[in-house]
Amino acid sequence: MVARVLTVKPSHMQRPVGQVARLLMRKRLAVADALAGELDDPDAVHQFRVAIRRARSIEKAYRPYLTDVVTRKLRRRLKAVVDATGAARDTEVQLARLAQRRSDPKPHQRPGFDWLQQRLEERLEAEYAELRATLAERFRLVHKPLRARLKAKRDDPRHSFAEVTAGLLLEASGDFATQCANILADTAEEPLHIARISGKRLRYLLEPLVVVLPDAAEQARQLKVLQDLLGEIHDLQVFGQELAVASEEAGAMRMRQLIELSLTLPQDSAELERARQLDERAGLMSLARELQTRQIDLVEHLRARLRAGHAEELVTSVRGLARDCARAGLLAEPARGLPD
Repeated sequence: MVARVLTVKPSHMQRPVGQVARLLMRKRLAVADALAGELDDPDAVHQFRVAIRRARSIEKAYRPYLTDVVTRKLRRRLKAVVDATGAARDTEVQLARLAQRRSDPKPHQRPGFDWLQQRLEERLEAEYAELRATLAERFRLVHKPLRARLKAKRDDPRHSFAEVTAGLLLEASGDFATQCANILADTAEEPLHIARISGKRLRYLLEPLVVVLPDAAEQARQLKVLQDLLGEIHDLQVFGQELAVASEEAGAMRMRQLIELSLTLPQDSAELERARQLDERAGLMSLARELQTRQIDLVEHLRARLRAGHAEELVTSVRGLARDCARAGLLAEPARGLPD
């Protein structure tokens, strides 16, 4: 299944680029379709999300050769489907990180940890209820017409898959090199985010080539290492934004309770003192500090890898793969057709 879905054969390299791109996109969407009935399982939701993301990456990369197949309306609907899974994924990541800290919290931090866990668990339950109720049908409404259009034979024989992909590899590797250089100059959130997307784009171009170009697997693996670093930094940034909102809500809620108690109880009452001690913000602040420390460490680790030339070496290797890709298109035996 994996090889059939994620890779092309040597005989595909001389085929028209649109034909091969349609095949790759169709097979990825077939994986998502197979998972659409299992969206009560978080792992299935993750695999569903990844399959659609990979399909969209093919469409974006080869869009000039798919314009009469994948309409703007279908692109927009497919994006909406994958976007709908993002909130649940972020919440799961935040709950997992919170669980790492809940083993032995300090007494004054526990109210914040307990309150945040309940908040995230309730949100995740609501998000999965929404996914179970609507996501499969939303996907099938876009998949049915898209699958039919992807089977249509609209091929421009002037451009082979190998020729176009070689150019895309050069373009994407150059962009990734630029974005990594930007990180060395500026570690603000935006350059990190752009570099993460750029690396993902390059990796998704390499993955289908690992049978034709075995060295592509190692470059994809190295990209995944850098992308995991960038991905965790992004997750920390998203969690930090969540903590900022949560602290405002917790503070407002606790202040209202204290005011209500102050209006009815003596200032030295035990109940009022307990309410003061249950302030959730201490735990939230400790989490925020840890997120910041972890983010600083990860960014410095990433920058150290970049200063050591890891990105430059990777980009040089990918450029060599682009040349190999172009040659593979010249050497491949023409295929009579592609399997459905």
